[in-house]
Amino acid sequence: MENSNILQNAKYLYSQANSFNKNYKFKLGSSIILKLLIPIFATFIPTVVVYLIINDYELKSYALFVGLVVLVFAFISFISTYLSYALFFEKTVIRTNYFFELLSSKGMETGYENMEFEDGRKKLMKAVGAIEANAVGVERFFSDFPIFITSIAGLLLFSSYILSINYLIVLVLLGMSVMNLVLNSYARNYEKRTEDELNIYRTKLMYYQGEANKLVNAKDIRVYKLEEWFYKGIKFFTKKFSSLVMKQKSRYSIANLSDSLFTIIRNLIAYTILVSMVLDGHINVAEFTFMIGIVIGFAVWLNQLSGTYGRLKEANIRVNSYRDYICMDDGINMGPGEDTEPLLDTKLSIEFRNVSFTYPKAEQPTIVNLNLKIEAGEKIALVGVNGAGKTTIVKLLTGLYNPTAGEILVNGIPIDKFNKYEYYNLFGVIFQDINIMPFTIAQNISGKPEEATDFEKVKNVLEQSGLSEKISSLPEKENTNLTQVIDDKGIMLSGGELQKLMLSRALYKNAPILVLDEPTAALDPLAEQELYLKYDSLTENKTSIFISHRLSSTQFCNRIIYLEDGVIQEIGNHKELMEKEGKYSKMFAIQSQYYKENEKEDNEDEI
Repeated sequence: MENSNILQNAKYLYSQANSFNKNYKFKLGSSIILKLLIPIFATFIPTVVVYLIINDYELKSYALFVGLVVLVFAFISFISTYLSYALFFEKTVIRTNYFFELLSSKGMETGYENMEFEDGRKKLMKAVGAIEANAVGVERFFSDFPIFITSIAGLLLFSSYILSINYLIVLVLLGMSVMNLVLNSYARNYEKRTEDELNIYRTKLMYYQGEANKLVNAKDIRVYKLEEWFYKGIKFFTKKFSSLVMKQKSRYSIANLSDSLFTIIRNLIAYTILVSMVLDGHINVAEFTFMIGIVIGFAVWLNQLSGTYGRLKEANIRVNSYRDYICMDDGINMGPGEDTEPLLDTKLSIEFRNVSFTYPKAEQPTIVNLNLKIEAGEKIALVGVNGAGKTTIVKLLTGLYNPTAGEILVNGIPIDKFNKYEYYNLFGVIFQDINIMPFTIAQNISGKPEEATDFEKVKNVLEQSGLSEKISSLPEKENTNLTQVIDDKGIMLSGGELQKLMLSRALYKNAPILVLDEPTAALDPLAEQELYLKYDSLTENKTSIFISHRLSSTQFCNRIIYLEDGVIQEIGNHKELMEKEGKYSKMFAIQSQYYKENEKEDNEDEI
């Protein structure tokens, strides 16, 4: 999206804040009005005191009048202070709750390509930079925009009076403030020029910090003594990040220093003009006192306006980055689409028509003009060397990637005609990389909260996947928490057990299309063969796609697709491909020889 100005972003931020907290706008409005009244009272009080003194008012009348004014001033100050504290905490809550929630929701709902590929991740990291701390981006905006509005109102109010007395004072004050704004503009331009570089350092630093704290890396870090590598990486990018931030802030410090010097000069000039007006008899002492207060107040408003404008422009850069991510095109159909309900209880056909896919910045396509028809209820195996495009095909089929060219149809319907989240209901998928949540085993299988989980169904799928015996031996059984992130009594499952858990999850969903992408990588060949034979019975009424490097495990499939460089090289059942003596046959022979050699070595060891 195009960058928005301060007022446009203010409208966006406060509308979002108000949707989270309906009372926020009333407290904010009241706070702005009170902050405008306080300087007026502060200017009015000394003027009243001088006026009463020079006009010989009685002490009783003097004390009564001044006491009343001070009492009102104290009451207004108290309410203003109370609202300031309330707004201070509320804007932090709004940032850490609502705006983080928006960010997280976007990450979970947007098209998968936005999260996997560099452009989307870069936008995400910039958006994080807008809400990562109190003094930047969103919360900085919430802090300074009310002051900015109050300062404008105060300037208009005070300048109208000063202009009626001596317009030169206003010109002097405004002239030096303009110079300060120019210096702040220079600082902001430098920040904007270095924003991408800073984001690179932030991304790499967060990567090092995140990987250093991952439990899955703990063994490698200790065994291979990677502590020094992580330490150096974190130290290096922390230094780079901090150094660039300091360079950005140093530009603003020049503007702040100039503002201090300009304040002294402009006040000296303004006071000289006022003193000369008193000496010339143009104003009396009470008027002089009031004018001094007005000039000081005007200078304060001007300083606040200049300072907050500079900080708002700085915050505006990050707010635009946040909105750029939130408004990023999802790349998927999230609106109305074809009805998936009738498709959930039937066998489905799949067709790839002239499908090609090229990864961003890749010179060559990964999938090239793929044409493949999978009949309803058919079992298909995708095989080939690493990088052949097997997993990419799965991601294209499941709608995680959009084809660069061509189209994919399910039951004759182009998949882009479906609402993407309804379309996901058609698939039970086990990917190569296994990720579990720190919830109970039952919740990890159902993907739903405890009250919405069918525990009888959970037990059935655990039995089907071969994990029932393990889970039954646990004290809390299906209610056992996985990992110790939330529950200290949580357990860790082995690699093979995790893959069986993922199979349980896919079976629980009971989707009409089952996709298994290397689901048995942690199992030995015999265990894998046994599990695949079980898949054969479990997928009787489903359209199934299996990916495996071990060719012997896919012999039960109706057809085997041999891929190379994103192109189908051979297609047929196991017997047909072996008789063809092509690439599939050669790969199978190599793997068979490997297993025979291992079996021979094992027998020799036993002897």
